[in-house]
Order: sequence, then C-alpha cells, then structure tokens
Amino acid sequence: MKMYRNYDGNKSTFGDTSVSCTGPNPDNVSSFAALRSFDGALTIMVINKQLVATATTTISLANFSAAGTAQQWQLTSANAITRLADVPVSANTISNLLPAQSITLFIVPAAAAPAAPVLVPGNLSSSNTFNLLLQGQSGQSYIIQGSSDLTHWQPISTNQLSGNSLQFNVPATNSHLQFYRAVAP
Repeated sequence: MKMYRNYDGNKSTFGDTSVSCTGPNPDNVSSFAALRSFDGALTIMVINKQLVATATTTISLANFSAAGTAQQWQLTSANAITRLADVPVSANTISNLLPAQSITLFIVPAAAAPAAPVLVPGNLSSSNTFNLLLQGQSGQSYIIQGSSDLTHWQPISTNQLSGNSLQFNVPATNSHLQFYRAVAP
C-alpha cells in the first residue's frame, strides 16, 4: 500500500484517474497507470512477478506529452522502498530493467502546455487589410483560422512566433470570412 499512498514518506500518491495500460504477459509482469490530477503526472506501476528472472520493460506513452525524466521508486524482495536514479523519457518511451519480485513506480511529469494564443483585433488599414495581433509563446506555432458562421473553420495561415507576438494582416477581400481565431496545432 505504501507504493500507492506514501512511496516517498511525504504522502505522495499514485494517480487518481485510471488510464489504459497493457503489457505482453501479465503472468510475468503486470502494469497499472493513472494520471495524478493535482500535477498532471502520469504514474505507472510495474510489477515483476517472476521469482528469479529480471524483466526488461519498454513503456510506450501514447496520448501523453512527457517532460524530461521520470522518477523511479522501487520495492524489492528486501521489503524496502528505494528512490532510484531518474530514467530518461526518449521519444515518449521509457526502457528499464526490473529485478525479480519487484514493484517499480515511474512518475512521469507532464510537459507544460503551450500558452493559449490570443488574437487581438485591429483596424482596417488604408491598404484594404484588416490588422490582427497574434500573441502567444515564443517558438510555438499557431494556426489562424477564419469562419463565416463560427461553426466551420478553415486555416488561413500557420505562424511560428519568434517573439511573443506577431502582426498579421488579413485582406479585406476575404469578406466571406467574418470571424477569426488562433489555435495551437
């Protein structure tokens, strides 16, 4: 129970929202995963049930953007929970060896979501263009979309910000598009 409710002695816990987690042979190695709502981390519990065999594990993360490295906590047949060295998350994959009769908990931090874009309306210029100011996170790509009915959106332009904002001009001849928005791809 300590691996789920207090693995670090500071009341840190396994996630509270279960997510799908499968392995090749649950008779030898079982796995369970959940998202932790307070910090967005993915928690993965892997149990090597084999009496004497070490298990090689490769965990592929789908539909989750990981940041950096994963913490690793392990309970072995010696009946002590140990904080092991962090393991790299490379191409959304974690690879590791699991000792026989062990339970290993991986804490995978979520990547920070890019800043939500803001599209600030401008004025109709003398060159017959409508000026918009796209504000967001430097280095992030954003798509400016247009719509005539707020239901069907079509891409107008994809832009990567080199700073925190970008001036964007829409030709006034796009009179069929009356609404604009910016989204992160």
